[in-house]
Amino acid sequence: MNKKFVNSKVIIDTEETGQRLKYFRNSRDITISELSAKTGLSKGMISETETGKNKPSPNLMLALLNIYNLDLNWLLTGEGEMFVIDSEEIPSEKKDFGKLNEEIHELLWHLEHTLVVKLAVVGFFLEYMHQNEDIIKKSREEHGNQVEQKQKIGSLNG
Repeated sequence: MNKKFVNSKVIIDTEETGQRLKYFRNSRDITISELSAKTGLSKGMISETETGKNKPSPNLMLALLNIYNLDLNWLLTGEGEMFVIDSEEIPSEKKDFGKLNEEIHELLWHLEHTLVVKLAVVGFFLEYMHQNEDIIKKSREEHGNQVEQKQKIGSLNG
């Protein structure tokens, strides 16, 4: 499949994505009815996704990831493995991000392993930076001042 990037977005080939969804379902002997019952999504929507009439909905993709551990990068682009690694395989060394700890670690994992997530986050970040140049500049200046102060304290103590 040829990926096409337009303004940091991947154009999804709905027919190929549908074929991969059907391949996944058949490889696990899951009927459309069973998938519908397990995900709570309509049989028609799943069928139309498999035939390429619809793009996979965010609800379908999240259900496939959460229920079956299906790799969304594989589903959308055909790249990588069909399934994501088990959470036990994720390195245990984690930085503490406080209240959002688990969410940030999950995001970091997807940034590393899922192309569409990486592109979405980069696109959001670039748009945010463009729209908030003054906030970014102020934040960088404050960070630079903090680093300077730490270096001064370190040289006085050393």
